[in-house]
Amino acid sequence: MIRKLGAALWALAQALPYEPARDPDLGPFHTYLRQRYGQDPLTLTYEEWAEALLDLIAERIAEGWDRYGAPSAARDPEGEGFVASFEGPGEPFAVRAGSKREAYREARKAWVKRLLG
Repeated sequence: MIRKLGAALWALAQALPYEPARDPDLGPFHTYLRQRYGQDPLTLTYEEWAEALLDLIAERIAEGWDRYGAPSAARDPEGEGFVASFEGPGEPFAVRAGSKREAYREARKAWVKRLLG
């Protein structure tokens, strides 16, 4: 799915009536591509755009893991079930659930959304 999104971004950039680097949403990715490949991103293939998007997302998650650590889960001290939490990026986050697996899963989803947001 990420590769298809990268290909869609490539197609969008090809169709823009102006320089994609000036686009408020596409501009940062356009700059990333220019730095990564050392050439005008419009000369790249859609496969290169797709691979770069996949790499950018993986880098963002890996950097977040190194910087903030992953969410953790433990028994809820205030009741039954489990609580999973993380601190950063943004405000601290906690979720309660009936099982440790469910709590940890919900915290990981929120953590990744914040990293990519």
